[in-house]
Amino acid sequence: MEGVTSLVRGHRHLFSNVSDIVVRVPSARSHFHLFRAITTTADGHRHLYFGRTGLSINGTGAFGGGPNHFHRVDVLTQFTNGHRHRINGTTTTNRVIRDSRP
Repeated sequence: MEGVTSLVRGHRHLFSNVSDIVVRVPSARSHFHLFRAITTTADGHRHLYFGRTGLSINGTGAFGGGPNHFHRVDVLTQFTNGHRHRINGTTTTNRVIRDSRP
């Protein structure tokens, strides 16, 4: 995931991370990912953010994986200097990595 946070108090932060743990959801024939990272520094501070993606979109197979799947993301950063930012968007499509199926 990568992008720019919402504008708050006249500034934004860049964010970039790789999702970590894959959680299978057999009842939905899908999966989601957990992630945790820190934004870039702007206006003298940075923010921790973490969360989980939505279920896979455009996935194939028993758990919705495959090279063209992606996930929606909508989280708020932790409070720093009395405010927080929204991170909203989608993950990039899956890069083919051998044995990386959910």
